[in-house]
Amino acid sequence: MTLKASRITLARQRAGLSKAELAQNAGVTSRTVTTWESSGAPSSRLTQIANITGMPPEFFSAKETDPLEENRVFFRARRRSSSTLLHRSTAFGTLGIEFYRSISEYFRTPGLNLLAAEARNSPQDAALALRLAWGMGLAPAPNLVQMAEAHGIRVLGIPLADARVDAFSFWSADGHPFVFLSRVKTAERSRFDLAHEIGHLALHSDVTRTEEATDRRIEHEANIFAAEFLLPTETLRAKLSGPPPLDTLMKIKITYGTSAIATARSVYDAGLLSDWGYRQMLATLTTRGFHQGEPGSTLPYEKSRVFSTVIDHLRSHGLSVSDWAKTIGQRPDDVTGFMLGQALHAAPDAGTDSDSGTPVGEEHPPTRPTLQIVT
Repeated sequence: MTLKASRITLARQRAGLSKAELAQNAGVTSRTVTTWESSGAPSSRLTQIANITGMPPEFFSAKETDPLEENRVFFRARRRSSSTLLHRSTAFGTLGIEFYRSISEYFRTPGLNLLAAEARNSPQDAALALRLAWGMGLAPAPNLVQMAEAHGIRVLGIPLADARVDAFSFWSADGHPFVFLSRVKTAERSRFDLAHEIGHLALHSDVTRTEEATDRRIEHEANIFAAEFLLPTETLRAKLSGPPPLDTLMKIKITYGTSAIATARSVYDAGLLSDWGYRQMLATLTTRGFHQGEPGSTLPYEKSRVFSTVIDHLRSHGLSVSDWAKTIGQRPDDVTGFMLGQALHAAPDAGTDSDSGTPVGEEHPPTRPTLQIVT
């Protein structure tokens, strides 16, 4: 038996290794690694390659995988990220597809409901149309992770080591939208990142990034979408008749779960702050520490209902997330990252949906859990 070529490539990229580095660690030539990644490697190399790349041995026995094309991925910080980090994150995206496929094989997840924006629509129009399609109207967006999940968007986390990428999204080859988020920012900015990536999925499904000008344009459009999706202009104009005092701005920020800086920008874009007033508001917010964070915020990071349900069900059958990760050929630390860190904080009791209290499944053998995600 030979180790599958695509598995070796994916494992190497996930570890952030070049072919030369893998060759050096394995005591072979770069040409040998090239052969491994085109024709496979002998099974006698399994333990060695697994140890070098940090992937469990089970990973290499899975079927060949189709790599995610990097130019189909929307990165928040593409221009600020090294090629090694982008390759590693793209590999992480491929692993995330496989991880979610493992969930979908045993758990029923919501179907897709994501409007594709028409070419003539502005980002603001697209954001409002999606709000209406998702039944939000002009009200504050609730738990945005769970809202996205309920409409078929697969939201996963990014491990801490890759947090510099901020966030990224893509459409998988089989037509599923994915968003990956880091949790090193504030909860408010994490919400904006998710709204930004939803904007990419709705606005730019047919865009391939080939040049910097295209990147700048689509990033700008996704920012406009996110601002309107989280805090609609019509809402601001209904609430405010003119420039808001700071305490009013803070109330809006808390109500809509947006950062203070983003809230000020939305008020300015709605025509409710002059250029001078906007600069003064930013200066005030900066002196109070809002340029770096959200002082005094009590907004928690949003949790995934999908992952809460999966974790509860595993625990009800005496399985740890770490054990389950190995059975599906994934690194436990990657799976913890995918699950937005919820596996680290899950309650010991299980058996119900942690948000609704609704039973989430009947008893089944732990190797074939089946349940419906409650949305």
